[in-house]
Amino acid sequence: MNASKDTIEKIINYASYCYSCNRCNNVCPLAYLDLFYPRDLVVDLNFNSPEEVVKKTNIWNCLTCGQCTVYCPMTTEVEGVRIPELILELRKTFKDDVEQREKLYECETHHRIVPLISEIMAHEALRPNKLEFLKTSHLKTKEQGEIAFFTGCLPLMENIFYDFDIDYLSIPETVIRLLNEADIVPVVLNEKCCGHDILWGSGDAEVFKELAEFNVKLYRDAGVKTIIVACAEGYRTWKIDYPRIIKDFDFEVLHFSEYFLKEKILEKVRFPDVGNIKITYHDSCRIGRLGGRLYDAPRQILKSLPGVELIEMKNNRDDAYCCGITAFKGCNDSSHILMDKRLTQAIRTGAEYLVVPCPKCLTHFYCHLNNRPLSEQEEGNGNKIKVIDLASFIGKLLFFD
Repeated sequence: MNASKDTIEKIINYASYCYSCNRCNNVCPLAYLDLFYPRDLVVDLNFNSPEEVVKKTNIWNCLTCGQCTVYCPMTTEVEGVRIPELILELRKTFKDDVEQREKLYECETHHRIVPLISEIMAHEALRPNKLEFLKTSHLKTKEQGEIAFFTGCLPLMENIFYDFDIDYLSIPETVIRLLNEADIVPVVLNEKCCGHDILWGSGDAEVFKELAEFNVKLYRDAGVKTIIVACAEGYRTWKIDYPRIIKDFDFEVLHFSEYFLKEKILEKVRFPDVGNIKITYHDSCRIGRLGGRLYDAPRQILKSLPGVELIEMKNNRDDAYCCGITAFKGCNDSSHILMDKRLTQAIRTGAEYLVVPCPKCLTHFYCHLNNRPLSEQEEGNGNKIKVIDLASFIGKLLFFD
């Protein structure tokens, strides 16, 4: 497949900023594993066609975690090398190439069920009812109004990972319940998948656009003006990716931690005495480096909880390690090395809980903690750290779930 003129111009623009300082290679988690080198990709693109480069470099290995972009001296918020966007352009361009599809399928996990769900939702009139949990929850929601809560794929993950002891539904239940406590009845609709994985993982811009158009129309027709999101990937998608392709996108998109602080949701909530709890917090890529650097609001929420002590890991905020997997691609021995590396940092803080804002990070860390031995250095210290979602942690303190 030949790259379009527009794509070639974008790629050349990205690559032209690089002067081979090698900082991106020094911080790339996959360069650490000898699997992918961002500088090598960019240098190759300066001297070869995209077609030649993707034959040499596996563009599906990249985590698009954004660590390289943070350390690139030639990159800003609006211009520069921007490796994640460069990888996305290449994936969108070569997703239908036979050789590239083979490489993509080799990276897929869970029998491709996640991208298949997105494809089905985009192309079929029939879509799964994700709101069954509301029938027995006694939560108050409505179908018309200005404030909406985006449920995302959390109910589906409850079914996909049924053998994991993870209560994914406690995430939307906690957020909606706390909104109700503040006399806010949010609009909760049976939306489709946000499309994050099908875009960033598979490069399928067409399916992504169909999902985006459906979801935006659904909320517009309901009179929604503000969208609250509890998922890091959903947050990135609604806040950054949708406005790039949807004309006259005029929603205010807020992570629930931002909204809770803005509206002082937790200030009137009475928390029970749970003693002292030490926690540490993981900055997920999609809410941090690739999500407009939302670092303070989740921490402010955690620090406001009585009895909770937040202990930072050595690498945090812009410098936080990636969990090792993006869009359910490439779960293997190499990714488990990266998970181990991050979990080891969490354990060394002495925290009882590792709090995360992303259900994907939650899934990956939980899987590693329960199926793989941690580094020998950490195995004998008796610390059985527990990984939990940010919203679920608040609900646990309040409702003893």
